[in-house]
Amino acid sequence: MGPYNPENRIKTMKFFGAEVANFTTAGYEGIQKQLKPDEQSAATTIIGMKKCYDLEKSDPKIWWANQSCNPYNTLAHRDSTGKEILEQTGGRVNACVASIGTGGTLLSIAEALRKENPDVKVIGLVPEDTLITDWVKNHIFDKFFEQFGMPKYKFIIETMYESGLPDQVMKVKDEDARDMSNRLCREEGLFCGMSSGANVYAAIQLAKKMKKGDNVVTVLVDRRDRYFLEYPKEHYVI
Repeated sequence: MGPYNPENRIKTMKFFGAEVANFTTAGYEGIQKQLKPDEQSAATTIIGMKKCYDLEKSDPKIWWANQSCNPYNTLAHRDSTGKEILEQTGGRVNACVASIGTGGTLLSIAEALRKENPDVKVIGLVPEDTLITDWVKNHIFDKFFEQFGMPKYKFIIETMYESGLPDQVMKVKDEDARDMSNRLCREEGLFCGMSSGANVYAAIQLAKKMKKGDNVVTVLVDRRDRYFLEYPKEHYVI
């Protein structure tokens, strides 16, 4: 499987006028050498957050979105995406399926739908090789916040688990997400990426097990051009 390549995303950001700095873990080698392989990956995530935290503290004109921990991520989708789904379905939703990612989309849609129908089944999706949900669940990130001199941020995924969501976590293979992305493009004219392919693939698998007349909803959240450099072996990542 080809490695994840962010080059196209960097080009996109530059077109919008952003200054893009290369990310390195220089200066943290000593800490990383003491860690297990899975903890090293978790530490790299926090190092990235540390870079953003330091930038925000250094200049009052800089704002860090902190998407994985920002509660407004959830509120925005709850009051827009979730509301729109209810309007378009007339409130008749039996299950919702979405990639977990930061947790914001899944948690917010689930909150909106369950306010209307507490029995809505909520399914969260992760790539086969993902670890971030385990890192959050096992509080691996907490010690790194202290080691790197940061305040302890609460991840949206953590809030999601505290609320008892999702009802089920499904792992989706790259090839299944990729094949569904191809079908959506060819058959429906929807130029979406791997996360969207995973969402629709899982929604169909779930629908096959539900009763006739039940409604399953999902969302298409990305574009296929983000994966051009990896074609034809795009990798489904959070």
